[in-house]
Amino acid sequence: MRKDHRPYWLKTVSENLSAWRTRYFLRPQLDSCGEDFRVYGPASLQLSGPNIHLGDHVHVMCLPDKPVRLAVFEGQGRIEIGSYSIINPGVRITSASEILIGHSCMLAMNCYLSDADLHDIQHRIYAPGKTGPIRLGNNVWIGDSALVSKGVTIGDNSIVGAWSVVTKDVPANSIVAGNPARVVGAVDPNHLTMREALFTGQQPYSDFEHQYYSNLLGGNTLASWLKALIRPSERD
Repeated sequence: MRKDHRPYWLKTVSENLSAWRTRYFLRPQLDSCGEDFRVYGPASLQLSGPNIHLGDHVHVMCLPDKPVRLAVFEGQGRIEIGSYSIINPGVRITSASEILIGHSCMLAMNCYLSDADLHDIQHRIYAPGKTGPIRLGNNVWIGDSALVSKGVTIGDNSIVGAWSVVTKDVPANSIVAGNPARVVGAVDPNHLTMREALFTGQQPYSDFEHQYYSNLLGGNTLASWLKALIRPSERD
């Protein structure tokens, strides 16, 4: 579809159903979870193992063909995701040691964080192999399909380019890219905005979201939505 034809009230009903499913089926699987935990497409969020902790205002975006998976290997690891962070479709986070993600982090589609080899190079029967904690500072952005391997620390405000493979520590305020990733640029820490501002600014996030979607979808009707589903035109 070229546009979202749903009437605003229908979007609200859909989000209320997602919130209900998140509250009753996903929150109980977490060891701790802050306020305003939102999952868009909760049927496609896969949680495995204990020791998974989320801060406030963590938002997870899932698609049926790109589920998000947070997995702790046989209770041996730990995953912490800081407040105001966003996890996009296809992200996988697998821990057999410890993965700590700071606040206001953005994990783009299909990126993968694993703090374990999962099998030894020579002895391939038993998992998890060698392990090492992963630590992401605050306001870190991991690009599309990037891989962060065991034992890596990424400093505050840094950006990992799409499809990069990070095998060594990344200094704060750096831009890295490539395989293996290397520093290719810098971020000015004095001129930054971050996701936290969506929730701590003068306008509450819920008000901003309501205003945005009511303007975007306000003219849609149930009839126009059904027509676009059943018999779409070139403009739909």
